[in-house]
Amino acid sequence: MSYAAAVARVTRSETGYRVTGLWCAHDCGLVVNPDQVRAQVEGNLVWGIGMALKEELPVDGGRIVPESFFDYPLPVLSDVPNIEIRLIEGSPQPTGAGETAIVCGTAAVTNAIAALSGQTVTKLPVRAA
Repeated sequence: MSYAAAVARVTRSETGYRVTGLWCAHDCGLVVNPDQVRAQVEGNLVWGIGMALKEELPVDGGRIVPESFFDYPLPVLSDVPNIEIRLIEGSPQPTGAGETAIVCGTAAVTNAIAALSGQTVTKLPVRAA
């Protein structure tokens, strides 16, 4: 019973979209280790950037094409914007900090792209036209 909400700022260039800011409010109840929860949420948000803009698993003849992480497009440090995380303690006991922010991170990025482009995002990863 944890909750997260995120907002992304995105810019567009000739090479594609770039996330230039990311904000997240995360409520996982009582926070026992705030640094660890922030690190978990940051990882979730970066994974969300990857799902929105980079990650793709092509299949050819029933075979997955990337054979290792060297062949698979993942976000790198230069893809990571300034991230601000606010922890909200909405209950007196911990409710779990696992991977709550993954979905809202991707949604924040794609919503920002939709606002910027005027087109709803219907396929991931998003490619600039």
